[in-house]
Amino acid sequence: MDESFIAKPLGQRQIDQAYPLVRAIFPDLPVEQWRAFAAALIGPVDTPATPSGIMTVQNARGYLHGLFSYAIAEHLRHGRILAVENFVVLDLFDMTGPAETLLHSMDRLARGHGCAAIHTALPELLAGAAGSRGSLLTCFHQDGHRTETLRLCKAMDGANDNRAHRSQAESPLGIP
Repeated sequence: MDESFIAKPLGQRQIDQAYPLVRAIFPDLPVEQWRAFAAALIGPVDTPATPSGIMTVQNARGYLHGLFSYAIAEHLRHGRILAVENFVVLDLFDMTGPAETLLHSMDRLARGHGCAAIHTALPELLAGAAGSRGSLLTCFHQDGHRTETLRLCKAMDGANDNRAHRSQAESPLGIP
């Protein structure tokens, strides 16, 4: 693990500083939505029933290089898990250093909360191809994570409604 990076919980004063990182995975996300999401997760100290938060990776000067949000949840197969989302690392020169620091912080959080597993939803556009140098997916695999499920999303506002695409792909006879 690179000693020049440190994992720390996101502070109230850093919410706006973290916004460019989040925009890397959600380019259209309004700042107000990010502020409300972050404030809800890092607001009052973790409640024993459902601890959650946002972990960052920072350099010695406090510059944010990445983050993830997390919550403790129950899973049918694994029992108590650390559910990680919004994992993002941005660094022009060294993606693996900040990523490894965040991965180790995930391990500490999971152990500290008595979790049997860590489930991570990686943004597809930042994951990169497994095996490619510097990809997040490669960092995860090298740290012992494996692909276990495929997570799909259907926005209920119809924004990514596949039915419109299916009708164009139907056969000339109108048979789907």
